[in-house]
Amino acid sequence: MIIKRGSKGTDVRELQAALKELGYNIGVIDGDFGPATELQVEKFQESAELHPDGIVGKGTLRQINEALDAAGHPDLKFKIGDHPDPQEPTKRMKWVKVDADKIGDGYNRFYLREDVAEAFNAFRTDVLALGGVVSSAGAKRPLTDSKRSKSRSIKSLHYTGLAFDMALSSAMNNPAKDRYVIEEVGDRKWNVWCKTDNEDVPVRKIEGYTYHHTRKTVEARMFSITELAEKHGFKPIRARRYFMAGGHYAGAEWWHFQWEKGLTPGVSTFGGELMKIYTLEECRKFAPWEDTKHCVWKESWW
Repeated sequence: MIIKRGSKGTDVRELQAALKELGYNIGVIDGDFGPATELQVEKFQESAELHPDGIVGKGTLRQINEALDAAGHPDLKFKIGDHPDPQEPTKRMKWVKVDADKIGDGYNRFYLREDVAEAFNAFRTDVLALGGVVSSAGAKRPLTDSKRSKSRSIKSLHYTGLAFDMALSSAMNNPAKDRYVIEEVGDRKWNVWCKTDNEDVPVRKIEGYTYHHTRKTVEARMFSITELAEKHGFKPIRARRYFMAGGHYAGAEWWHFQWEKGLTPGVSTFGGELMKIYTLEECRKFAPWEDTKHCVWKESWW
C-alpha cells in the first residue's frame, strides 16, 4: 500500500482517522490526501525519526501501527503486505573513485556507481574549465548505515551510488567569504552559485542564504553549479520543511545532487537499483530492505 498526495478513498480516510487519534491536526476526514494531510504525515514522520517525504509506505505504516498500539487504538492498525525481491541483474556495476576539490573539512575523493562516476567527471571538467571547484562531503553510503533519521532517508540515492554531497562548510556560513553562494529560488529549492576569477564569467549580484536563516547580497563573478549539474543529469533536491521553518542546518540540503538521468519514472525501483551493485544476499542484510525494495521511482520513491 502506498498513500501520498493525490490519493483518494478509503485508505486515505483510514490514514486520516489514525493520525487524528494520534493527536495530529488532520482537519476534516474526507478521504482526500491534500496538502494538509501531507503536512501532518511529514510531522508524524519527523516525530518517528523518519525522513519526512510525505509518502506513506510500509516503513511509515509500520511506525503508525506501533504508535496506534502504544496509544491504545489497535483497531485502527493497517495491514502491511509482502513484496517479492527484485530479479537479479545479468551484470553488476562497480564502485568507481572520483576526484573532488577539498574545501574546509571536505574530502578530495569519493565513490559513485560506474555510470554515475562517468557523468560526474564530465560535470567536474566543465566546472574546472570555468575556474570553479566541486567540494565534497562524500557519496557512497554503506548498507550497514541505515539508522532512521529525519535528515537521512532509508531510500537515499547515496545507497545506490547515484548521489553525491558537496561539503557543508563550503557555503551558507558567510556568503561573502564562502566559495559557494546559495540562492533561494522558491518552493524550498536552491540555486548553487560558484565564485570564480575567470573573466569570461559575468559579475552577478546574488542574495545568499545562510544556515542561520539570514541573507547577504554578494557581488562577484559566479556561474551556476546547479545548471551545470543538471546538464549532466544531476538534479538538486528541496530543503526539508523543518529547515525552512527555522530548523537545524542538516535539513538545508543545498549540497545534495542525484543522478536521475538513469532512473525511469514508474519503472525503476529502489531494490532494483541496489541490486545493480550488490548481491541479493547483501541487500537482504540492509535493515530496511523489506520496506524499501518495492518502492518505485516518482511513485513511492520521490
